[in-house]
Amino acid sequence: MEVTDQTHIGQVHLITFLFANCTSLCPLVTSSIKQSLEKSEDTRNTPVLIITVDPKGDTIESRIAFKNRWGLSSNWHYLSGNEKELGIIWKNFYLNPQESAMESLSSKMDRKYDIVHSSPVYILNGEGRPAVVHTNPIDPDHLHKDLIQISNR
Repeated sequence: MEVTDQTHIGQVHLITFLFANCTSLCPLVTSSIKQSLEKSEDTRNTPVLIITVDPKGDTIESRIAFKNRWGLSSNWHYLSGNEKELGIIWKNFYLNPQESAMESLSSKMDRKYDIVHSSPVYILNGEGRPAVVHTNPIDPDHLHKDLIQISNR
């Protein structure tokens, strides 16, 4: 399914920024969103757009594995693209992800990387405009409350 900025017009939806191999912030954000959506039938099928901050590392396979690992339903879309396209989106949502090389203590030849980034969760109204932004730590109860309020406007 191709997803554009027009796909969810008329629906309240979420946008956040993650990468599949993240072991710090991204699991916390994913868990918080998932908990929030599961709080009621009204929010359970809210569309969630995950936009990668690691277009080189987030392959189709790693994005599918991430969705499967977290048991994310079909209302979750994990999107990627080329760096130029993503750069425009990142800029519009005030993100500036940076790759950071890390060396393993076990071997200088065993290099890993991390993407230093923030992971805001935007709630977009039915017109596709950001209505609320949640930053870390994300409280699932507050996120759920805001989803309900924006949906009822």
